[in-house]
Amino acid sequence: MFHRFVMVAALLVPLAACSDGCGNRVVSRVDAPGGARSAVMFRRDCGATTGFSTQVSILPAGQVPAGRGNAFIADADHGAARRGAWDGPWAEIRWLRADHLEVRYAPGSRIFLKRETVSGVRIGYRPANE
Repeated sequence: MFHRFVMVAALLVPLAACSDGCGNRVVSRVDAPGGARSAVMFRRDCGATTGFSTQVSILPAGQVPAGRGNAFIADADHGAARRGAWDGPWAEIRWLRADHLEVRYAPGSRIFLKRETVSGVRIGYRPANE
């Protein structure tokens, strides 16, 4: 009986690891010129013990973000940054060209990820007060 329990537990643990318990809500989607890609800004919620974060992913057109952002991740640093209507730190995204995205974000945001390129797209960042 014990061996059967260990075998079942060994099968279930990897399945539980696939779900991180977080949810994404799309805040905005901006298609790149030409329409091959989209920049998607979303709020990520990982439960009551963490605040909302604002995240950005660059994805093939029409895809929705699954998991964490691949370009930008920030939180409001316990109220230090202005919040957007979605309760994460305020940010906005816009395409400058088909291969260049700009992300503006609230000063005071605590930034966890700020990649300069994703999938061949160059990404520039500016605090909103510039």
